[in-house]
Amino acid sequence: MDELKTKAIVVRAVPYHETDMIVTLVSLEYGKLTATARGCLKPKAKLRYAAEPMNFGDYMLSGKSGRYVITDCSQIESFSTITSDIDKFYAASLALEVLSKLTPDEAQPRMFLDTLKTLNDLAYSAKDVDEIVTDYLLTVLKDNGSDLDFSCCNVCKCEITGDAFFDVADGIVCEHCKNFGAIKIDTVSRAYLSGENRNISHSLKANANLLIADIIYTLLGTRIGSHYFAEQL
Repeated sequence: MDELKTKAIVVRAVPYHETDMIVTLVSLEYGKLTATARGCLKPKAKLRYAAEPMNFGDYMLSGKSGRYVITDCSQIESFSTITSDIDKFYAASLALEVLSKLTPDEAQPRMFLDTLKTLNDLAYSAKDVDEIVTDYLLTVLKDNGSDLDFSCCNVCKCEITGDAFFDVADGIVCEHCKNFGAIKIDTVSRAYLSGENRNISHSLKANANLLIADIIYTLLGTRIGSHYFAEQL
């Protein structure tokens, strides 16, 4: 039997049998792990919190061949205040989905810590929810080798003041340097994503975030299906 002690975030939990949960953890040290939380659906279960999505703690796991059981958990943060605000909850669900989909078996410490920061901002800061999502998605791209500059053409180096375009070969480019099939980033979204003007409506911010999600899909092959987009646009 293998025993692991790791800092981890619960990104997904589904019922299993009558009282158990199958929990997907993303670990700081080991990447994505699956574990059973036995008896956690019982009314007086001591480790019920250990199977709650967003829970961050020091987990003790026991098992073999990648099949683990949660034997103990010391909770560090529950981020429970997020659940009282539907917009924050959708944003947090997006962050958990991205972390889960972009974390393979090996650890991704930068993404792990960036996701923790995002959850902390959603729970405790007064920052705009849409902007927290924006900063998180841009950071995810940076963590995966794509630090995009929305104010400058990556080909001719001109300053972009109107629409921008994105393609895999050249990154962010102006209208004159775009290739066929490039993703259009309208003027308002470009100015918002570059930080030039973030004083725009919720719907426009959500639209800009959807463009970043499309870029993530184009570059990393990961489709983000969060309720943040389904419910808020």
